[in-house]
Amino acid sequence: MKNYMIKRKDIHCERGAVEVVEAAFVFPIVMFVVVLLIFLGNFFYQQAKMDAIAVRGAEYLAAIYTNPLLVEEHIPTDSTSVDVKPYRYLFGDQGAEEKAKKYMEDLMKAAGTGLFSGMEPKGTIKTCKINNYVVYQTAAVEIEYSIELLPMRLFDLPPLIKSSNATVMAATDSAEFIRNIDMIMDYSEKYGLTDKIEEFVGAFTGQ
Repeated sequence: MKNYMIKRKDIHCERGAVEVVEAAFVFPIVMFVVVLLIFLGNFFYQQAKMDAIAVRGAEYLAAIYTNPLLVEEHIPTDSTSVDVKPYRYLFGDQGAEEKAKKYMEDLMKAAGTGLFSGMEPKGTIKTCKINNYVVYQTAAVEIEYSIELLPMRLFDLPPLIKSSNATVMAATDSAEFIRNIDMIMDYSEKYGLTDKIEEFVGAFTGQ
């Protein structure tokens, strides 16, 4: 009976040893997976930041192009000193594009690294412009960037993951466009261009 009890005790001890060995194999794998998931979460967090910067940049470009007074630091008392660029829908406004680009660059510098050092996005502004189709305009922004995913080095894989984001939104002030059309019609009638245009169109169409 004594020998039998010893054998049961030995078997019990062996079962405990098996659990320890299993834990020794499983625990590092679980910890690695958890850490990898945290790194991936930080990567997607940084990616979401860059996507938001592209959207905010397009919104800012559309806003200051539609209403140049939005970039005024103070309320002007003399309306003659305000450069509102009333005919920007006909000739464009590169100043708004430069301001929007500077605004996006500042946002990208302030993006930070997230939870881990070395994972800051490194991006360039590929496109920041107003597409002028005369009848309507759009604000187009495109950012190309790369983020380093540090655990990829353990698998001898390229740690830099490149991505891009493009955003396009409307940038048209209908009231301003109507005023510009009215201006063209007024000048055409004043200098007799309307009659000449009608004669040219009639001759072209044979009417």
